[in-house]
Amino acid sequence: MTAWKLPLTILGNEDAPALVLGHSLGSSHDMWESVIPLIRDDFYIVLYDLPGHGGTPIAPVDRELTMTDVVEALLGALDDHGVDTFHCAGLSLGGMVAMATAITHPQRVRSLTVMSAGPINGQPDQWYDKAGAVRRDGTASLVDATFERWFMPEFASGEGADRVEAIRRIFENCDDEGYAQCCEVLASTDMRGDIASIHTPTFLISAEEDGSLNWAGADELARTIRSGGATVQVVRIPQARHMSAVEKPELVARALKGLVD
Repeated sequence: MTAWKLPLTILGNEDAPALVLGHSLGSSHDMWESVIPLIRDDFYIVLYDLPGHGGTPIAPVDRELTMTDVVEALLGALDDHGVDTFHCAGLSLGGMVAMATAITHPQRVRSLTVMSAGPINGQPDQWYDKAGAVRRDGTASLVDATFERWFMPEFASGEGADRVEAIRRIFENCDDEGYAQCCEVLASTDMRGDIASIHTPTFLISAEEDGSLNWAGADELARTIRSGGATVQVVRIPQARHMSAVEKPELVARALKGLVD
């Protein structure tokens, strides 16, 4: 395990199964704000914040941060709080962390839920370029292009305007170096050769207009995971982009509650 650990926020029903929720690059555990009230009676909810996100210090490493580092920092924190086995879920980078945890520590993961993520995200060069841009110009330089990918226009300008603005502030307040470290995690993470080894019951939550895991991509990923013998359910969320947990919290909550139904 790493010597450093991710900070945890713990909510919900202490007598219920543990559910670990991971957030996207550029947000924080606050992205689950609209989902949590809908599931807090069903789970012992464990939220974490990645390096540089939500006030978490940057990772104390003198090299590129890796997915292995992040998983070990998460598991170390869970150990400190007595959380042994858990349902593991996440969106975007958080979804990749969940997938990596299920691959490397299957004995601890009761179920895997992946939202808006796959075993690889783009090409390494795009993430190294983004890390360089953030170190040079700050996270605010990326916010407009990012939010266009994250939210449907009618949500961002209508009923979701306040939530989107709150998440914009979180994004702009990310520590630039922490954001860049997480970009480097994405650059070096490629689990395509490992996902058929997943034997944990798996749920894929796919938003219709998400660039990372749309409906067709979710079907393809499900086929690959099933080839290793795992059970996989695909949950389709219409009229949403990358941040489905913000745009459609009721549908995401319903899918999560299905883990214990």
